[in-house]
Amino acid sequence: MRIYRVTVGVEGGATRVVKVPSKTDVQAGDAAVPLMSEGESILSIEETDDPYQEVDGPPAGTQTHPDQIV
Repeated sequence: MRIYRVTVGVEGGATRVVKVPSKTDVQAGDAAVPLMSEGESILSIEETDDPYQEVDGPPAGTQTHPDQIV
C-alpha cells in the first residue's frame, strides 16, 4: 500500500491536499472522492515518499467482489 497526496479544489480557486492509502493512483482518486466537498474536483495525484505519514481517509473499496469473478 502506498500513500498518495491528492490535490482537490476548484480550478483557479482554493485547493487543498488530502492523503490517502492506495495500491494505485487511480484508486487514490477513488479514495479521495468521499473526502471532497461539493464543487471540488481532483487536480493532481502524486505518490509520496514516506509510507508512515498520517492519512485523511481509508483506501478505496475494491470494484470487484471475489464471488463475481468468473
